[in-house]
Amino acid sequence: MLEKHVHSIFYLVLGICCTILGCTSIFIGKDILRLTLLASSLLLALHGLFQIGNYTFQKKHEKKFTAILLRSILDIGTALFIEYNLNFVTNSLTILMGIYILFNAMIYLITYFIYIRYNIKGRLTILLKFILYFIFALLLILNPETNIKYAQIVVGIYLLIYGISNLNDFMIESVPKEKTDDFKKLIKIPLPLFITAFIPQRLINLINELLETNTTGDKLAVSKQDKKTDLEVIIHLAEKGTAAFGHMEICFDGKIYSYGNYDLHSRKLFEMIGDGVLLIADRDKYIKYNVTHLNRYLVCFGLSLTKKQKTDIKKRITYLISNNTENWYPDRQLADMGQIPPQEFHDISSDLYYYADGKFKKIIKGKNKKFFVLKTNCAIIVDYILGSISTTILNINGLIAPGTYFEYLNNEFQKSNSAVITRKVYTFNDFKEEL
Repeated sequence: MLEKHVHSIFYLVLGICCTILGCTSIFIGKDILRLTLLASSLLLALHGLFQIGNYTFQKKHEKKFTAILLRSILDIGTALFIEYNLNFVTNSLTILMGIYILFNAMIYLITYFIYIRYNIKGRLTILLKFILYFIFALLLILNPETNIKYAQIVVGIYLLIYGISNLNDFMIESVPKEKTDDFKKLIKIPLPLFITAFIPQRLINLINELLETNTTGDKLAVSKQDKKTDLEVIIHLAEKGTAAFGHMEICFDGKIYSYGNYDLHSRKLFEMIGDGVLLIADRDKYIKYNVTHLNRYLVCFGLSLTKKQKTDIKKRITYLISNNTENWYPDRQLADMGQIPPQEFHDISSDLYYYADGKFKKIIKGKNKKFFVLKTNCAIIVDYILGSISTTILNINGLIAPGTYFEYLNNEFQKSNSAVITRKVYTFNDFKEEL
């Protein structure tokens, strides 16, 4: 996950495999699914047997035999279950896909009610998306055996587009840099949300392992080129709290631009919904505060931009903070202004004002007027700003999450011909001497 480079052949092989699987899933999906499940069960059984055999012939045993045996029994048992209950497993996968689509439908429904409540334009489109997702989900859940073909067509189309996207990446890596502009303008296809949602927690575990083994030098701070970064995308990692599934923002010209549920007095539904507020803060102070006060890891991807791209980014940021916004003040700032009695304030907005020179703008109009963690979240604003330099991510799930962006930016960093040239992970070790 924190590799430095990926060879271009990887994109070629992945692209060809996904394209072939996509086409076969569309036209002969049921047979392919059954063959895939049977192959998977065979591999699981072999893996279980291999673990026992490998343990037997090892001279030094790092793991207890009981743990190895239980894992092997689980692998072989799962393989046998798939083998003798193939129809049940096939139908179960279809139902799970239906539940996943139903989850997305519910997100659209909540978004629709938010749009109605605050008179936000575009609610008819949201309602139509909810209806389509809801009907498709019910078809898969209530009659999986008959409607599995529709699920396989959807999966096939996704794999086909994902494969083409990887073939496009292979072309970018293989042809001279000055000829890759046309390829780079293609929209990127992300991994599904149920995969990317867990990337932040996997990263935390990986970084903890790296810190324990003292290998921070070659993994946590890497630069591909000796060039100045013009823009950073910062992704937060935390074991608990609001950033457990990630948070992200843009840094440009030494300033942080972040969108979130910063007004604690407007938060509803377990803090999932609230007024949409933009934060502008000092970069270095902001990073230090998040790492030292909130116990987060921050992954910063540095991008190198052209003069025109920098101009376009500046225009979008200026428009974002100056249109349909008004100044908003956290409680600590209100106390400093004499508008409320002075006291101790521990909310994050007050802290950002105090520790990171934070200034806030509340959005008063448009679809980002209301923050909703599963739809209009922090990643939406990042996607809007980066959209000016042709790096917009197409989200076929209706959701863009921080994990989605990490996967995309990390892949771009691993390529030789990409604008993402640095990756730095900030941990508590970076600020030990200052504390």
